[in-house]
Amino acid sequence: MYCIVDIESSGGAFGKEAMIEIAAFRYDGDEIVDQLISLVHPHREVQPFVSKMTGITPKMLLRAPRFHEIAKRLLEITEDAVIVGHNVEFDYRILRQEYGRLGYQFERKTLDTIKLAEELMPGLKSYGLDAMCEELGLSRPHKHRAESDARATVELFEILREKDQRKGINSLEQSIHAGEYLKDKINDLLRSIKYNRGIYYLHDREGSLLYIGASDNVKAAVNRMFLGDTKRIQKLAESVHSIKVEAVGNWLIARIKREEELLKVKAPFNGSLNSELLYGIYADKREDPPSLQIIKLKEAGRKKPWAQAPNLKAAQRALRMYKRFARGKRGPVVRDLLSDFPQQALFRAKGRNSSEHAVFVVEEGTLKGYFYYKLSDKFKSWDRVHHLMTELHQDPSYMELLKLGILAGDFQLMPVPSLMDESKS
Repeated sequence: MYCIVDIESSGGAFGKEAMIEIAAFRYDGDEIVDQLISLVHPHREVQPFVSKMTGITPKMLLRAPRFHEIAKRLLEITEDAVIVGHNVEFDYRILRQEYGRLGYQFERKTLDTIKLAEELMPGLKSYGLDAMCEELGLSRPHKHRAESDARATVELFEILREKDQRKGINSLEQSIHAGEYLKDKINDLLRSIKYNRGIYYLHDREGSLLYIGASDNVKAAVNRMFLGDTKRIQKLAESVHSIKVEAVGNWLIARIKREEELLKVKAPFNGSLNSELLYGIYADKREDPPSLQIIKLKEAGRKKPWAQAPNLKAAQRALRMYKRFARGKRGPVVRDLLSDFPQQALFRAKGRNSSEHAVFVVEEGTLKGYFYYKLSDKFKSWDRVHHLMTELHQDPSYMELLKLGILAGDFQLMPVPSLMDESKS
């Protein structure tokens, strides 16, 4: 659990300043689950430069609650949470200072998004919040106000967690639910699932990773897995203690994240990775529009497929979905794309919620990475795309699966001519 915090202070000598505004968002790794936003009466003079910078005047603070009036509520929001902030050292110092004045020793783990950004997004000119918001297109309508700055930090933290392929951030909390070990363990795991589509992690009682899976129906997949009677499944059922599901938005990111993470971490109950593609979808250009058929790759000779699939079921689904729109306007667009695939492009897909999209980045004819963006965001340059993007190791199967999704209508080309033109200049 995390608590993203931003604090505005009265200014003044070091150790003498006081809190004048706070925003604290309790964040479970997927969404904000609790919050506190408040002006705070500082019991001392607010420096003129602070009022000018924040817009918070002494008159606005006259009827604001004193810190001791919100202290208990703030303890509830930060309990068992890692304090996250942009230059968190300042926010944490002010918190400890305010609680210290009440005779209470406030201690929490902390995480600084500046240091995380320097590690995960090297090469930026500046890592201040102003620069990061401009670089990544983060929403921040009111600069130097606690709520606006904290919400921007939440967005930044989401991007950094997505880019953190080594899972160093997640190691701070492993979603282990302490308490009585229920007899009906599997049903308890199923009830704890928050998202039913995405990538899921099974942990033992000590928090060690046991298994990583991905599914469009996590509950069904977990239930089906534990219905097995092999010794391996029985041992996994005995060892598992908790499950964490991470929403990803679409099946391709789920598959990619699972494979990328299994290359970096050892999950003892996962088998060896198999990215082999067995079937191809081929076009008969003698017909107009071309008719499509599924053929085993080993039996197709030198024919070049429009898309490749790991199994017959996936190929049949893509072909079935394509036939639904093939005679409309989208049909010719998809056919042109797959017959002459662009070397550089962005493809839009479903995001983790209704307010965002996922984007796949193709450069030099390969799938380089992906990122998420809010529907209101605008891209100004390819540099911003690269800063947002989670890079992938170069597995040729990823590109073929992207084409399979394009054929099925899951992924659509984004109309971004300004980016394309800039990349060529």
